[in-house]
Amino acid sequence: MAKKIDFKTQMKSNVTQTVTSGLISNETIKQKIVILDELKNLIEPLQEEELQGLESNILANGCKDSLIIWQTTEKVINPEAITDTERFVLVDGHNRYKICTKHNISFNVMLMFFNSLQEVKNYMLDLQMGRRNLSQIQMAYYRGLRYNNEKITSKAENFSKDAGDEKTSQKIAKQFNVDEKTIRRDGEFAIGLEKLSPAFKKEVLAGKQKVSKKSVQQLTKVVVDNSIESIEDLEKVLSKKDSAETTLLTERKINRDTILTIQNMLEKVYETNSLDDYQSLKVKVEELGKILSEA
Repeated sequence: MAKKIDFKTQMKSNVTQTVTSGLISNETIKQKIVILDELKNLIEPLQEEELQGLESNILANGCKDSLIIWQTTEKVINPEAITDTERFVLVDGHNRYKICTKHNISFNVMLMFFNSLQEVKNYMLDLQMGRRNLSQIQMAYYRGLRYNNEKITSKAENFSKDAGDEKTSQKIAKQFNVDEKTIRRDGEFAIGLEKLSPAFKKEVLAGKQKVSKKSVQQLTKVVVDNSIESIEDLEKVLSKKDSAETTLLTERKINRDTILTIQNMLEKVYETNSLDDYQSLKVKVEELGKILSEA
């Protein structure tokens, strides 16, 4: 069972101020809110019934929870930007923001400070896992995203790739009170899910399509030309993968057997100094060369 994360302590160090809807500054911020698809698409959207329930609640009671805004500059978001103007990036509350702007409902915002986009992503994933009642498969997905996202930062800070990976997996495993191998498998699971079509992925995470976690993990070893649309497509892709691996193992066995044969023939030539043995060896070496050139 994953531990709940203490966000109160974490948020205190990041919050710059809470702005209420009646302030002029709030209106200025609302006009400058930026939505980054990279952040918006990080969290899986609510199910239709969940979204309808949220909209009904806001229409009846107003938007009670503040939207979390990252107060930053253009160059922090995009280092290649020419200007460095102030930006207010929406971090948490994309659904509430959409509903409020649709119905012209006022909302409060909470300004927070982060050093980088990667730090924002980590915060969003931690917040998501600490807030919602996630299924095991959803929790595995978000842990995997958290691990993969953390590795990007870790690799940038460590010259040794292996050392960075190990440090990251141990850190995330400790945070969520699971085994380190589980975190690594979660990372593969998250990568594999990205090879599914958005609709199929959504149904898998919602539990509407029963797909084993192991099957999705195996997709990390497969090149997929088109998004996988269904369980049938997934099975076909994995079947081709198994067939290719079997062929590869057979080829490796043939090559290995040929090399062992050549080694034995070399020993025989060395011992007998026979021209016939030498000719046989030459033929076998040419055979191996042909096999390797076609591999």
